[in-house]
Amino acid sequence: MTRTVATALPVWLAVAAALVVVAVVVPVDGWWSLLPAIAGGAVLMTFIIQVSLQLKEGLVSRMLVTVSGVIVMLLIASVATVIVQAALGSAP
Repeated sequence: MTRTVATALPVWLAVAAALVVVAVVVPVDGWWSLLPAIAGGAVLMTFIIQVSLQLKEGLVSRMLVTVSGVIVMLLIASVATVIVQAALGSAP
């Protein structure tokens, strides 16, 4: 496993877990307000992991891969939120 994937994987798993918890615990109307909080936490977690490595080479590319994956996951969660809200008849 490359260093890029090794540092991105914990963040991606944390975001996936947070999205599952939000989907299970929070009512559908509250999903939109928590997605930015999950994104912010993911960026902070990414920064903490990268700083703890103390390795300058490839820092930007490792952070780019991690944050790009988070954005894709949140995009999928946003589309799922719209679909669920449309199915339930509530506006986003």
